[in-house]
Amino acid sequence: MTGAWIKPQITRYNAVLYLLAALGFVLVVIRFAGGIGRVSNLNDGYPWGFWIGLDILAGIALAAGGFIVAGMVHLFGAHKYHALARPAILTAFLGYLLFIIGLAIDLGRPWMIWQVLFHWNHSSPMFEVSWCVTMYTTVLLLEFLPVVFERFRWRHLLGMWHNFVPWAIILMVTLFTLAMSGSNVWTLLVFTILLLWEVAMRTGLMRRDAQMPVLLVMAGIIFSTLHQSSLGSLLLIIPHKLHPLWFTPVVPVFFLLSAIMIGVGMVIFENIVSARVHKRKPDTHLLAGFARALPVLLGLYLLIKVGDIFRTGAAEYLFMFNSAAIGMWLELVVGVMIPLVLFMTTETRTSEKWLLRGSVFVVAGGIINRLNTVITAVVVEKWAPYHPSWMEIAISLGVLSGGILVMDFIVRNFPVFDDRPALAR
Repeated sequence: MTGAWIKPQITRYNAVLYLLAALGFVLVVIRFAGGIGRVSNLNDGYPWGFWIGLDILAGIALAAGGFIVAGMVHLFGAHKYHALARPAILTAFLGYLLFIIGLAIDLGRPWMIWQVLFHWNHSSPMFEVSWCVTMYTTVLLLEFLPVVFERFRWRHLLGMWHNFVPWAIILMVTLFTLAMSGSNVWTLLVFTILLLWEVAMRTGLMRRDAQMPVLLVMAGIIFSTLHQSSLGSLLLIIPHKLHPLWFTPVVPVFFLLSAIMIGVGMVIFENIVSARVHKRKPDTHLLAGFARALPVLLGLYLLIKVGDIFRTGAAEYLFMFNSAAIGMWLELVVGVMIPLVLFMTTETRTSEKWLLRGSVFVVAGGIINRLNTVITAVVVEKWAPYHPSWMEIAISLGVLSGGILVMDFIVRNFPVFDDRPALAR
């Protein structure tokens, strides 16, 4: 694929995206010129609001498909799903970049964000999340580079990439171990194990994946798994402010499990929508395999969630007519119960129409869950109510629209939806 670039064009379909992106850009300028109070309704009672819930917590969960598909294809040998790997990695990569942009907009002094990598606070979950997000974003960039090399026919760079990436991962994981543990012994042990692993790969004692270094995929799974759960750990520090329906010691488990099922739903949604936009046939036969896993994931989540609600004694709150009960029922019914029923039948799992509908419910339920966690579930005094301003919503939609436009440009100009190995032609 070395032809001329397909330049972005404004059509009746994407004109709204350009308008939302432009409006969001203007509001971001206002936000930084006049302070966060000019565009946001956040207050001392609600330090986390719509941006954190949608752009960060929900956005990170929606990007979980990247490590799921990469792990299945390049680590566990499910090579029949190779056609889904590149789109999932691209979606995850852009999702994390949007997360970083959203976080920068929300922070009071975003230009100081780099300090978290150098000032180590081992008692802070945010310290671990920051490192994991930084590392995993780097992993996603490395995983997507072969697509760039193929676009420009840079065969020599692909060879250098295969040789360089494992050593880069060894350095990253070793440094991460030192930052998280502060232990020279553990750091040396991890470094030795990774070094022996790579030597075994290069000498033929262990099988190497032809397309993706195993250490790269393993690092992506480790970093993503750690911070998906650690985002839930942040809620453990506010037991006095979180509603009993959402506060539980196992909230990190719920965040990780829900991210996995949301990520699977997003892979299905993205594949079908992209196929319709770019006038190609969706990979329904492959998506059916992913859909078969959803009833298991959804059923397990529902079982643990309901069981935990009864275990903590919060079941009585489910039957009160208030925002908390309505919010919990919405996320359980929309995001779990309805798609659980839909994906239990073979007819649904093999139908493009029902695959799309079911995935919409899973994705919507995940977004509702994350917004509930930072808005509905937060209990504060009556003097500090919070409702997102239209500018908060517009900025989020603008960031999302910009991401969709960038993805559309990349898909049109790079071999993303191609199930053949890079540079095989």
